[in-house]
Amino acid sequence: MALDITARVFEVTGARSTAEKYRFDRFWRNVRTHTLHDPVFYKAKEVGEFVLNDKVPVVSLYS
Repeated sequence: MALDITARVFEVTGARSTAEKYRFDRFWRNVRTHTLHDPVFYKAKEVGEFVLNDKVPVVSLYS
């Protein structure tokens, strides 16, 4: 949802919205950061796999 909204805002405001004086880049950067992180659902799934199936999760930057 956040990616869709930011894309639409960019369409409405145009290329000038990327100018440093408007500082909209911080919002797009925040959205990008949030969409790249593992949601809680996946963490719960890894814990469940370990508890129920004794399967150790693959080590990653988000583990």
